[in-house]
Amino acid sequence: MIPRSMWYWDLLMVFLMAVTLLLVPINIAFFSDQFVPWFAAVNCVFDAFFIIDIILNFFTGYLIATHDQVVLDRSNIVLHYAKGWFILDLLSSFPLDYIYFFVNGENTLDATAKAFRVLRLAKVISLLRLLRLTRLMRYVSRLEEILNVEGAVIRIVHLVLIVLLISHWNGCIQFLIPFYQDFPEDCWVMINGLKNASKWEQYSWSFFKSMCHMLSIGYGRFPPANLSDLWTTTFSIVLGASFYALFIGNMSTLLLSVDASGRLYNEKINQVKEYMRYRRIPLKIQRRVLEYYDHRYQRKLFDEETILTEQSHPLRRSREPEFVDDVLEKLHFEVYLKDDVIIKAGSRGNSMYFIEHGSVVIQVNGRIVNTLCDGDHFGEISLLSSDERRVADVVASTICDTYRLSREDFNTVLKDYPKMRRRMSETAEKRLRSISMEKLGNITEDGSESDERDTSTLTPDQ
Repeated sequence: MIPRSMWYWDLLMVFLMAVTLLLVPINIAFFSDQFVPWFAAVNCVFDAFFIIDIILNFFTGYLIATHDQVVLDRSNIVLHYAKGWFILDLLSSFPLDYIYFFVNGENTLDATAKAFRVLRLAKVISLLRLLRLTRLMRYVSRLEEILNVEGAVIRIVHLVLIVLLISHWNGCIQFLIPFYQDFPEDCWVMINGLKNASKWEQYSWSFFKSMCHMLSIGYGRFPPANLSDLWTTTFSIVLGASFYALFIGNMSTLLLSVDASGRLYNEKINQVKEYMRYRRIPLKIQRRVLEYYDHRYQRKLFDEETILTEQSHPLRRSREPEFVDDVLEKLHFEVYLKDDVIIKAGSRGNSMYFIEHGSVVIQVNGRIVNTLCDGDHFGEISLLSSDERRVADVVASTICDTYRLSREDFNTVLKDYPKMRRRMSETAEKRLRSISMEKLGNITEDGSESDERDTSTLTPDQ
């Protein structure tokens, strides 16, 4: 079997490993003198899955990282696994303590359990073969793809879970050492009066003591009173200080990588503010500039599906994927603030515009004759003719995100598509004839152009 095809089984093994990492230390530290039926049942079920995993390992290929090659030959797979993790996996996957218990009777359980439950920690370690086979990294990548979450976020969560897991283990060790000493009178368990407390209370205080050491904020409720507690506390503090430094360093790096774009944006804004203060730009203009940057850099720069739906009819009718792709590459994203003039009447046009977000108004002699919003376009005649002047003002009525296509870029694309050039030329001729007819219809009998022209025929295309 190919290793990649076993991802669902690997995920199950990771879940079982996570539960084992939590339960086995608790069982060893807090239930070593008791037989817990439900825990025995869970262990047996988990062991059954681990035994099945051993069998599957004899049929699953392995990766040679240096050559980036997967070995699928059966004899090589068996030899590779037998020389590697097979013995430890075999020893750690059988419920040896429970087998011994059922064979020899209940009275010998305590001594047997203490010996063999330590062996169960070897099972936890053996499951780290997932790291050796680079499966863990594949899980992280797969989670990023499935959940669409930034890789840095996954790494932060992973780092936090590792620190909590180490604290959990450390807390279990804090209680385990006094337990194996039969709780001396000067141990921290007796000082805190926890010997006969509930298991949950014992674990809670153990975890609290561990976190105090790991975070280097104290000894817990009381300082150590005997040598065993003293050395355990010393080890715990050293371990905690190391992990604390590692955690802070990695967390700082990861947080910077998570908000890299935000950090760059803040740097740009600070530069703009410093420049405007240096040039003594009026506050009103400064606010408009900052409003522009705030809107401009919090939007997506490109949305292909939206742009495709916003194209003019001749472009949509083309149905030539290569032509559309080339046109999309020529689009330029532009932001206009409210009351910005996008097109001035009487000017020669050289671009058309697609509105992604926002709205604009079409004005003739100061009168609003039309309003355009998301998905609309205007100014396409300028792509087809260089002689036509703009006949109306186009003013942003809200903050507008637009995509601009210049005539120069459009003609560059048309050079590679002669059929499309002919089609666009025909469209231009028809549109220009329509414009000419509209202009002639607005001429009065005395030869002067009427001020009361029919603006209902005016479109933004003109």
